[in-house]
Amino acid sequence: MSSKNARSIAPAFAARTRASAELTGADAARPPRRLALLAAGAALIVAFTGLAVAPAHATTVLPSASTTGVPSGITLKVHNGDINVTKPGTVLSGLDIRGLVKISAANVTIKNSIIRGRTMNGPGALINNLGGFSNLVVTDTELSPTVASPHANGIYGYNFTATRLDINNVIDGIHVTGSNVLIQNSWIHDHMHYLKDPNQGGSPSHDDSIQVQSGNNVKVIANRLTDSHSAAVQITQDRGVVSNFVFTNNYANNGACTVNIAEKAYGPLKGTIIKDNTFGRNTKVSNCAVIAKTTTKIAFAHNYYAPDNTAVVVKKG
Repeated sequence: MSSKNARSIAPAFAARTRASAELTGADAARPPRRLALLAAGAALIVAFTGLAVAPAHATTVLPSASTTGVPSGITLKVHNGDINVTKPGTVLSGLDIRGLVKISAANVTIKNSIIRGRTMNGPGALINNLGGFSNLVVTDTELSPTVASPHANGIYGYNFTATRLDINNVIDGIHVTGSNVLIQNSWIHDHMHYLKDPNQGGSPSHDDSIQVQSGNNVKVIANRLTDSHSAAVQITQDRGVVSNFVFTNNYANNGACTVNIAEKAYGPLKGTIIKDNTFGRNTKVSNCAVIAKTTTKIAFAHNYYAPDNTAVVVKKG
C-alpha cells in the first residue's frame, strides 16, 4: 500500500521571522520537501553579499506530513508480528510493521517504514532500544499505533539518531534513557491522553513529546513538538544524571510548561543549551515556555513566543 494514502493529518506548515512570526500549527499550507533548501540559500546570500541577517528568526520550514514519515511514492510491504533484530547491521526498509520492533544488535537502520504496533498489556514502545545497542538509526519513518492504548509509546532507549520521524497517537513520543541521542527534523504530535490512565494510578496521562530520564549528549534540533498535555520536553533525571542537553531551532507548544527541567535527587543539570527556538503560548501555566530551578544554569538565547515575538524568560521552578 502507498505510505501516505491512509493519512488524515491536517496540513501543517508555517514560517517564522523576527519581523513576522505566524506559527499557528495545522492550518497553513504544506511545503514541498525541497523548500528546506531556502535556509541554505539565505546563508549563501550572506556569504557572497555580506548582508546582515537576523540569525534568531531566519525562515524555517517546520516538519510536517510532507517532510516527515515515509516519503510519498514508496510502496510498503506488510509484516505481521513483532520483529526482534539480532543481526548487527540489519536494515529494515519499506515495511508496514503490524507489531513492535525490539533492537538486540548494533548498527541497525530502520527507514522508509511505518510501525503500527499491536495490542499491548503494559507500557511499551513501538521501537525498543532499552539495551542501548549502538548506532541505531531511524529515518523517514512513521510511528502510529493502530490500536489506541495508554500503554503505547514511540521510542524507548538511547544510542540512536531519529531523523524526519512522524510520531503520533502515542502517550510519550520518545523516552530517552541514556546517552548519545539525536532527534532532528521530526514531528511529534497528537498525543493520546486518558483522563483515567491505569499507568498513572487512574489519574490523567502524563504524555510528553520527549522525556529525558538520564543521559549525556542528548540533542533535540529542528523539530516540531505539539499537543502534549504534560510537556513537549520533560527532563526528569529519574534514572540518572542528564548533562549536555541541547535544544535548538525547534518549534514547541502545549503542556503545563513546554520545557520542564527537574533536578530531583541528582541536582543541577550541567551543559544545558536552549537557543533559537520558537514557542507557542498554549500552556496550562501562563507564559511558561521553559521552567527550571535557578541552580541549573542554562545557555539561553534567541527564544521567542509566536505569534507576538516576545522574548521567552525562564520561569523559576
